Amino acid sequence: MLALAAQLALAVAPAAFSPPSEEQVARAVVEARGHDLPTRLRMVTEPFLDAPYRHSPLGEGSGVDPDPLLRFDAFDCTTFVETAMALALAEDLAHARRVLDVLRYREGKVDYLARRHFPEAEWIPELVRLGFLEDITRTIGGTEVRVEEKRLDARVWHRARHPGMPALPDARIPSGTFRLDVWPLDQARAGAARIPPGTILHLVRVDYGSVPVRVSHQGIVIDKDGQRVLRHAADRMHHRVVDEPLDRFFSRMQQYKKWPVTGVHLTRVTTPPALPPPPAAP
Repeated sequence: MLALAAQLALAVAPAAFSPPSEEQVARAVVEARGHDLPTRLRMVTEPFLDAPYRHSPLGEGSGVDPDPLLRFDAFDCTTFVETAMALALAEDLAHARRVLDVLRYREGKVDYLARRHFPEAEWIPELVRLGFLEDITRTIGGTEVRVEEKRLDARVWHRARHPGMPALPDARIPSGTFRLDVWPLDQARAGAARIPPGTILHLVRVDYGSVPVRVSHQGIVIDKDGQRVLRHAADRMHHRVVDEPLDRFFSRMQQYKKWPVTGVHLTRVTTPPALPPPPAAP
């Protein structure tokens, strides 16, 4: 048992990580051009494997959240996905900065209040409308997919909010019932091989009135050595960016009891018709 425990400890211990330089990331972006989007998502995120998990590592560079607009030394699940999408869709690093602003902020306006804070109410539906994402949950899950809801308004927000959540005025809280197609977890695990590379996997949990969201995690499905894996910034267990086989990830999600997982919502990364143009050459 001691030997097994030691092996498990080694398996989850964070590896030494040296953040890539801007030049290395820029080179990965250029090398990825010409490949399809799933391949580009895999290539541009290779330098970030083993990067440490850090909650909310990006900000506006000043004001309410002075964290940098872009960084390569730490990620949480959403900033990892946003950074990956920006780098995969861009022509170069300067272009990626512009794309990232449009992904994270309404109308590309870098402002804390313009940030897409709520996954069901803002992040997913707005990026679908803009053409960055395509909802493929029902395409992959078929008749097994069900519609699930989250009711949100200022009253719900104040009842649920704790100090780690964004400080937002009432007028900024989305109000309404927000719906998502959800592929139940057991069926998703059984059909994991059907999830195509280039998919953003959104983890959906049961609806608790004490929690203002149901989407609690995001990652990118990639094809690695012929195997479907979830590349994600994982807080629990791993505490870093990892490649986790989908079956193992789903199996682990089935174990959560405190806030159970109901299923997954799936979106495919696409190139929007109004992608911001690259900056003009100096």
